[in-house]
Amino acid sequence: FDLDHPLWVRDPDFDISRHIYRIDVPAPGGQAELEQTIAELHAAPMDRSRPLWEMAVLCGLANGDGIKNRRVAYYSRVHHACLDGMAGQAATMKLMDSEPESQNVPTPPSVFTERPAHHSAASLLVDAWRNFTAMQVDQITRWPERLTAAARLWQRALDPSKSLGAPQAPAPKTVFNRPLSAARTYAVGEVPVADIKAVGRELDATLNDVFLAVCGGGLRRYLEAKGDLPKAPLIAGCPVSLRKPGDASLNNQVTMMPVALGTDIADARARVAAVAASARAAKAATAEAAPLLTGEAALPGLPTALRSMALWTERTGVADGPQPINVVISNVPGPRQTLYSNGARMLTHYPVSIAAHGTGVNLTVQSYDGVLYLGITACAKALPDAGRLRDAILTEFINLKAAVLPAKPANVHPLAATAPLSAEMLPRVA
Repeated sequence: FDLDHPLWVRDPDFDISRHIYRIDVPAPGGQAELEQTIAELHAAPMDRSRPLWEMAVLCGLANGDGIKNRRVAYYSRVHHACLDGMAGQAATMKLMDSEPESQNVPTPPSVFTERPAHHSAASLLVDAWRNFTAMQVDQITRWPERLTAAARLWQRALDPSKSLGAPQAPAPKTVFNRPLSAARTYAVGEVPVADIKAVGRELDATLNDVFLAVCGGGLRRYLEAKGDLPKAPLIAGCPVSLRKPGDASLNNQVTMMPVALGTDIADARARVAAVAASARAAKAATAEAAPLLTGEAALPGLPTALRSMALWTERTGVADGPQPINVVISNVPGPRQTLYSNGARMLTHYPVSIAAHGTGVNLTVQSYDGVLYLGITACAKALPDAGRLRDAILTEFINLKAAVLPAKPANVHPLAATAPLSAEMLPRVA
């Protein structure tokens, strides 16, 4: 009846082959072929008749020495209804080892409440009412802090000094802002964490500030080459985790803050300063609004209403109109240490994210073992040449680092066409 959240239950007919499967990457198994394979896998809708997670073991990758199948890539995806980026990182850590020696770890106890596989309508209604009541009580107890937060936000809106650098909505129209097509494009790159931190220290900016500014510069370079650069700065929607320290629960606790990317600024140093100011304003507003954003919402029929709204958005072409943001840019903190799978070292850790109606380009970076790994996931109509945008972003960082630290050449590696995306040295999977 759409009165409560969906339930996780044990599947008596569970078949692991429905979730984990092998894919052979087309010859010659280089970077371009792997990126295209991932784009095709990511474009396919998930099967709603089974739990919404899957993993493909991608074989047939070139190793750089003419030997194939010494490297494989894992492509995994979980529906965002199940977890957010931080929860996904926690799940990844559970699947990997911190030592090269394989560990015989006993099966941990289930984190889910044991429930029968089949529920009566009466039991579902009772559980839904119990959860609904608990959520309403939680909402009521939060009202005092929410009223205080609303008052602070109103004061901020009336004080021009506190909105310095804040982006002006709506976002300018670009080729990225359109309804989604069925196809996807995908491209990856990498930048050492030490390099981007060194630039940040010189410019009195955070790692996130520099990354956002570099993305802004890359987007400016890409759109300018196509003759489609708007006069107003592009606006990024940046996901912000609302999780408390130590919270590794598998759910969604995230909101979005808008940041102006300085695409109207030609000078790279000035762009970093402008992006840093916009990010500070957005962080301050998000912090003050946090009490309004936390907590679960439950209203009878809400899922049905949201589905209807999504369908209406798709059919009416609203995604072609003005949008609050142009692109999504996300930084997901990942593991700092080297990880292993069945004794094989995980060499790279590229993210694959989500394109949405009206916002067809997603730039996500996640850190692993001292490197920032960039993944560009896009609607093929909004960004048919994701590799060109990747090259523009990496070129922008090379130029920024050369300008800020001219004595030290940038240690950036746009990936060669024959290099594999992921490099877990794993045995062949049948």
